Amino acid sequence: MNRIVAVAAGLLMVMNVAQAEQADMSKVTCDEVTHAYVDDVVIIGAWLSGYYHGKRNTTVVDEKQLSANAKKVMQFCSENPKMTVMQAVDELSKSP
Repeated sequence: MNRIVAVAAGLLMVMNVAQAEQADMSKVTCDEVTHAYVDDVVIIGAWLSGYYHGKRNTTVVDEKQLSANAKKVMQFCSENPKMTVMQAVDELSKSP
């Protein structure tokens, strides 16, 4: 679960960060993330990782798992463009 969250984090902020100085991360869509600049995706991923790790009170990040989870989130988002990235992370977190 933590891995998927970290991956999603890299994906979230892409479009909104590019267009504005502030972004409501709960509103960033999968479509925005899949069409975002790489730099923005990294920012989103970092934010999501911090957010979900904070909720779980953990400071440990597995870099390999983070990368694998990011790929899962991007694939899921490409198939579900109308979902928000945070909804995508929640859905993927339910999967085994």
